[in-house]
Amino acid sequence: MKRILFSIVLTFFFASTAMSHSLWINLHESYAHNPGHAISSIGWGHSVPMDDFLGSKAGLIEIEKYEILSPDGTISSLGIPEIKPLEKTKTSSGITISKGDLAARKIGLTDLSQKGTYQVTASLKSKFFTSYIDKNGKTKMVTKPMDEVKDAKSFNFSIKYKNEAKSYMTIDRWSDPKPSGNAIEIKPLSDFSKLKAGDLAEFEITLNGKSLSSSKQEPNYLYAASNTYGGPDNFSLCSMIRNGKAQIRIPSAGQWLISVNVKKNVDKDNELKELYGKCQSISYNSSLSINVKP
Repeated sequence: MKRILFSIVLTFFFASTAMSHSLWINLHESYAHNPGHAISSIGWGHSVPMDDFLGSKAGLIEIEKYEILSPDGTISSLGIPEIKPLEKTKTSSGITISKGDLAARKIGLTDLSQKGTYQVTASLKSKFFTSYIDKNGKTKMVTKPMDEVKDAKSFNFSIKYKNEAKSYMTIDRWSDPKPSGNAIEIKPLSDFSKLKAGDLAEFEITLNGKSLSSSKQEPNYLYAASNTYGGPDNFSLCSMIRNGKAQIRIPSAGQWLISVNVKKNVDKDNELKELYGKCQSISYNSSLSINVKP
C-alpha cells in the first residue's frame, strides 16, 4: 500500500506544473540599430533559453505579474499574457505543429531612457497542492488549500508553491538594483553587465526582506546551470547560502539560470501563521537569469 501511495504522489507531482517545470526570464539586448532594444520572454520548462510554451501538456499556468523596473524603482507592466490550451496540427511527415505563447515583449530604448540597471520580473499565481484520505479511505489529490477540502478524514500533505523569476539589463552603466518585490531576492554584488566566463559571481539572498542563511536543520543552497554547462547533463553547480551570501565561479559563457528554493513549515505561532489551516508548508522558488560573456 505504501508503494502504491508513493507512486500516486510521484505521478501527481511530476505531472504538476509546480514540480515538473521551472520559471525564468529570457532577456536579450540588441544594439544593431541605435538606440537599441531588448527582447523579453518568459521561459518555462527545464532547459534555457526555450523549452516549452506557457500552455503545454504539463498544464496551463497563470502569470500573476510581468513587469519591468527602471533604475529608480518605477514599475511598468509588460502585460499579462493570455495563455490558451495548445492545439496540435498533425502532418503527413509524422510531426505535430502547435502555436503558443512565450510572453515575448520588445522593450525599446530612447534618448530619454534612464541610465542604469533595469529588471524584468514575473511570477506565477500561487497554487496549493493537497493530498488527503477521504471518508471512504481513498487517497485523493487536489489543487486546493486544506480548509476547502470538505471530505477529508486525514491529510498526507498540503503545500503552497510560489514561483518567481527575474533578469537584468543595463543602459550605459550598472547601478545597484532596487528590490524587485519577489519573496526571494537574488541580488548580484558586482557589475553583472561585465560578467564573463571564469569570473566569480557573488550574490546576496533574502527571503521576505530578511537575510537567508543555512543551518544543520535547514540547509539552503543557490544553484546555477546553463545549456553551455551542466544543463544538458542534468546537473548544476551549487553553493551553500551562509549569512545571506553565496558565490559561484561561472565556468562558461552563455545564459545561466541561478535559482534558490526554500521550504518553510507553517505553524500557528510563526511568521506564516496566516496560512495555518490552509497548508502545512510553503515552497518559495525564485530564479535569476544572467548572460555571461566569453
